[in-house]
Amino acid sequence: MGGQEEACRQLCRLNLDLAADLNLPDWAYIGENATVTEPVYSGIATWEDAQHWVETVVRSAYEAEYERIRPQLIKSSGGGIRLKSLLAVSTVMASVADFKTGRNSRATVELIMKLTGLGERTVQRARKALVLLRVATEVLRGRLRTKIERYASWRVGDKFRGWASVFALHPFRPVDKTRTSASGSIQMAPHPLWGLFKRSSSSLSKLNTRKKAKGPASRSIESDSDRERLEGLRKGRLLAAEWLRSTQTPVWALPLTVKDWASALVEPAAHGWTGNDLNAILTARTFAPKPENPRGFMKWLLKTQDMDFPPHVLDRIAYEQGRAERAQRAAEFEAERARRANAAGPDSPGRRAAMAAVPNFAEARRRREAADRQAAAHARAELCDRQRGITGPEETAK
Repeated sequence: MGGQEEACRQLCRLNLDLAADLNLPDWAYIGENATVTEPVYSGIATWEDAQHWVETVVRSAYEAEYERIRPQLIKSSGGGIRLKSLLAVSTVMASVADFKTGRNSRATVELIMKLTGLGERTVQRARKALVLLRVATEVLRGRLRTKIERYASWRVGDKFRGWASVFALHPFRPVDKTRTSASGSIQMAPHPLWGLFKRSSSSLSKLNTRKKAKGPASRSIESDSDRERLEGLRKGRLLAAEWLRSTQTPVWALPLTVKDWASALVEPAAHGWTGNDLNAILTARTFAPKPENPRGFMKWLLKTQDMDFPPHVLDRIAYEQGRAERAQRAAEFEAERARRANAAGPDSPGRRAAMAAVPNFAEARRRREAADRQAAAHARAELCDRQRGITGPEETAK
């Protein structure tokens, strides 16, 4: 094949050494190829296998967390992502990752576009969604190669001008909310009531506890007020879901979930309000608010409205009134036209007198027009005489 150099020029594939790019210490290198384990992948779990990660981890994370990350994804990438497109991109990224760990996934955007048939922006949004869903971590962001790196690449036949982003594919990683920061130091989660501080129940109470009847637990609602409250919350959730799906909904309302908006929209939902009604009262304001407390702002705005007359009901009432007025005017016009058409017959005395007066009227109009023409001619003649300097009858005779 021409020796080792020629073989490498045809078959070698260059990958960026993560430790060298991140300026890590020498103990992070293992072997001749400088493969990095810790600390680049420190704290990142490994997957079970590629199929489990795509079909179970990614799908479950999308169904559980997509509504939460959607506003952030739209703000950063300019749009959302479908589950079908996300699974297609995840399959390609998993196919090039390490088989045992799910790390070192170096699929470029061009490769994913070629294998999935998706657009560039869709692929970029899918990779961003995987990071936001906390099922993938970008351990190294792609960049252009330096001059020295390009020369080294060209010597072995690698014509690429940049390094692809490196991802670690891992199980769903929940957010750690047990630690808080106070005065610059991390406060750990409160200690559980265990050991010397644990309070166990008395053995006597266990022995004397009555046996419960077998069967499923009762889920019956205690009172009518509880039933009405749950029904109101259900209608509030339906109204919130309809409102958040609308493209006219303001951006400041999207970070809150359907559950967050349900309690604030219970009253309008009970009176038959729709998502378009909520957007109508927002657009009717003379300013475009960006409230610090969106739920409090909507509660205040709804208190200023008449709950019994939503905007779509008022629009329908105005439309019905306008249609009734138009119908009334059309009926009055038809009645007036019929009255005038049937006012008198063709041989009535009024019609005969009108027809007899037509010739006399025409003759009078002709005489009036002739007198007007004669007066205009005299006026033009006088104007011409004044311009020539003839002012009186003596001058005219001369």
